[in-house]
Amino acid sequence: MIVHIDFCHELLDISIVVDKHSNSLFGRLSMRTLQATILFSVIVVFSAGLYGQDVGAELKKMGGTNAPGYVGPVMAGWGAGLNSGFFHSADLHSVLGFDIQVKMTLAGLSDEDKTYKFQTPSIPGFVRGGTGASGYPTEVVANTVVGKKDPTIVKTNDGTTTLLTIPGGLDLPAAPLIVPQVSIGLPFGLEVMGRFLPTTKLGDAGKVNFVGFGLRHDIDQYIPLFPVDIAVHFVTQKFNYEDESGKKLITASGTAFGVVASKSLLFLTLYGGFQIESSSWDVGPYDAVVTLGTTTTTVPVSQFTIEGKNKSRLLVGVRLLLAIINVHADYSVASTPVVTLGAGITFR
Repeated sequence: MIVHIDFCHELLDISIVVDKHSNSLFGRLSMRTLQATILFSVIVVFSAGLYGQDVGAELKKMGGTNAPGYVGPVMAGWGAGLNSGFFHSADLHSVLGFDIQVKMTLAGLSDEDKTYKFQTPSIPGFVRGGTGASGYPTEVVANTVVGKKDPTIVKTNDGTTTLLTIPGGLDLPAAPLIVPQVSIGLPFGLEVMGRFLPTTKLGDAGKVNFVGFGLRHDIDQYIPLFPVDIAVHFVTQKFNYEDESGKKLITASGTAFGVVASKSLLFLTLYGGFQIESSSWDVGPYDAVVTLGTTTTTVPVSQFTIEGKNKSRLLVGVRLLLAIINVHADYSVASTPVVTLGAGITFR
């Protein structure tokens, strides 16, 4: 039968449905589908749109304590990905020359990104933090959205009663992101770049939009006969997700500026650069949907922010240009390392 439970303020942490069967207490965390919906909310939106995945509804089942720990690693990885793939050469386009490309970034994940400390709620009839047979831990190490797929089982101290089953992750080796980009040459050694996704409705799941703007400037034009090309750049980006009611739920931003040098050898271009950057994801505020037996209530959860780890990076890469076909790859050395792959067409 269904047991009506009053978790009081602990319900801010996560929505829990508790069943009692055969003298055992089972907890079912209502965030199992969050691992898929959160992960693909950005990846698929940037490429083809998110079909049938209600990101807002699932995120609203998470509270302010456990949600950052669970989704934080993948969002920090996406932040590093947002600030990647801006260039593949320091030789800027001539006036009205342009690139049209699709970039795929793979942000590295460390062992620390695979787990987090899950704060357990209070459960009537048992002692949270207690030492006896009816006690259970106040926190446990669980898998994040990028961690192993294995769920984490929370039991009483004597191991006879299962209290909670915490979902596992997707067992990802990296955090992937796909971004379209267009670059156009301007007079005076300038080049403008844009990343853009117009406001797109995701069925009943809400809508998203994404915009990025960057400017590059040719530096070696001021140094006659300099053997390599040098350019500087500045880029700013913004991503927004609104739920089905039009309320802003997720906002991401990224900013980067740096310098790149390159040297072309026939159809190959070698390039390297240094960049200073920042990124962040703001989630909420929102109302957590809490199920208490057969009734559902909402509890307000304050906004939380997940900051990207990268503050700077060094990168090296290579571009292959065959006629108008442009393919490139680079690797960034940073707190969150990133591999970037790009392909598209180029008219110099």
